[in-house]
Amino acid sequence: MSAWFGGAGPGVLALILSAASIDYLVYEPGKFSVKGAPDRSKTIQDVAFAAYTNHPQGMEAGLEAVSYYDPPNLTYPFGSYICVVDVDKGTGEVKVRRFVAIDDCGNIINPMIVQGQVHGGLTMGFAPALYEEISYDEIGNVQGGSFIDYLLPTAVETPKWETGHTVTPSPHHPLGAKGVGESATVGAPAAIANAVVDALWHLGVRHVDIPITPPKIWRLLREKGVSE
Repeated sequence: MSAWFGGAGPGVLALILSAASIDYLVYEPGKFSVKGAPDRSKTIQDVAFAAYTNHPQGMEAGLEAVSYYDPPNLTYPFGSYICVVDVDKGTGEVKVRRFVAIDDCGNIINPMIVQGQVHGGLTMGFAPALYEEISYDEIGNVQGGSFIDYLLPTAVETPKWETGHTVTPSPHHPLGAKGVGESATVGAPAAIANAVVDALWHLGVRHVDIPITPPKIWRLLREKGVSE
């Protein structure tokens, strides 16, 4: 942990506490005091007010602080996703029947934000698994130049996400929280793709490149001798 204080704050603090310098001051939650004289103290509010209103002439107003936290280790959020899909053998369309996502981001500080990140991440992962693709012709021209060709899932196509959380606090900092920003974008495509492969496993299918589009599945089914 490193910190830097700027503006008039340090000088004003020493001045209003009649200390020779800030080196003679002690901080405890909510207030500063002089070393060896705990009765000579000022609250943070007192210091902030003095830094902007009662500072001596010639001293720059202001109270600023910058602190950098260097954690002893990294945090590792994790999760587990299960997906069930239906494959239409006549059209090749894949529909997500059910998707259960369990994430662990340690202690949850704001549940609404976490839910938003997970739901948004799941939809972002759903998109490249089944829809989004940038394709090129033989001379390198992009063929999907508009959203007519570059498909994005809307609320109509997006399945109902079933979400839950386990809580394993991070041991590396006081809050015990971990990152959750769109973490579901990592697991969702793999879960959907694996579900499709599992649905086609009996045909000898072991891999399908994403996005798993209806034409791609339709051709694959015909190659395996499956008719409508």
